[in-house]
Amino acid sequence: MARKIAPYILVVGLFCIVLDGLWIVESYDSSVSYPREALIYLLIGICLIVISYFFFKFKKPLSIAIPKDCEAKKDNRLYIRKVWDKREELGERAMVILLITLVIIAVFDFGLAVQLLLPILFCGMVVVAFLYAMYHEEMQVEDDEQLKPKTAKVRKLMSLLDYRNHLFSLSLLLFIIIIFSYLFAKDLGYTFAEISGMNVMTLEGGVYSLAGLIFLCGFVYIIHHVDFLGVRQARQSYEKVLRIHFLELGFVGIVFFIWLISLVFSY
Repeated sequence: MARKIAPYILVVGLFCIVLDGLWIVESYDSSVSYPREALIYLLIGICLIVISYFFFKFKKPLSIAIPKDCEAKKDNRLYIRKVWDKREELGERAMVILLITLVIIAVFDFGLAVQLLLPILFCGMVVVAFLYAMYHEEMQVEDDEQLKPKTAKVRKLMSLLDYRNHLFSLSLLLFIIIIFSYLFAKDLGYTFAEISGMNVMTLEGGVYSLAGLIFLCGFVYIIHHVDFLGVRQARQSYEKVLRIHFLELGFVGIVFFIWLISLVFSY
């Protein structure tokens, strides 16, 4: 029972952290303190993630690939594969619809249209992250092992960053640190201001990017261990993990640099 509800607890926890964090960043005002609820929701999200992590320990052994009798069971991965295979066509249609919608909104309220850009981007990233994580790629265990580092020390280091083994990604950790820095900015006597062209909005965009990566790493961990939303559990390849690392390190590095520079020059 604990294993079955673990992924849903994790997703709720991620939404608590991400939505609360995005609201904190968007509503930042150096002269006004945040309400107590902002910190409470963030702590609730963190607690839910920790609880789900322990619940994941009550799991059955991992299977190497999709079971052969999977066809006898309902598996929504079949529908996800169809959507993923047509992702370019569907993506173009979605972009056209969103563009037309934003243009119509901009005619009546241009400011509202601009404010909707980042939330729409976030929703799109979550959907793409879900589809990519649930889309199972057939792989061989031998090929999976060949991609791993040969040196024992490097292999051990990479295992610590393997999001199939844990759900505490670099994106999640940096996101939480940034949100805490916003929460206690006034109490600690610093403000996030424009610095050499990098302002709060730039950092805000980076936080939205981290939010999408958080869900990508979370979905990969979930489907690697348990069934989720009718999608059968399937072992994720190390190649997919490396792709996520490549994408994540770029965004994490840039956002961390902007945030660090903002802190240094904010006092």
